[in-house]
Amino acid sequence: MLNDRENILNALREKPLKVYEIMKRANVVNQEACQSLLLKMRDEGLVKFDIHSGRWVISAARPTK
Repeated sequence: MLNDRENILNALREKPLKVYEIMKRANVVNQEACQSLLLKMRDEGLVKFDIHSGRWVISAARPTK
């Protein structure tokens, strides 16, 4: 699971992507698992979803713990 998070963040560093594109670049097989992980990451403030373009992007300001 932690590896999937890192792979997703690495994929999004290049450019904003749609879920299917993230799955291909991050090598995540299950779409539901990918979406669930993206939603958790959104709640943590790591990524944002642009509702107009339908793409995920890394948040500009990362929260500190």
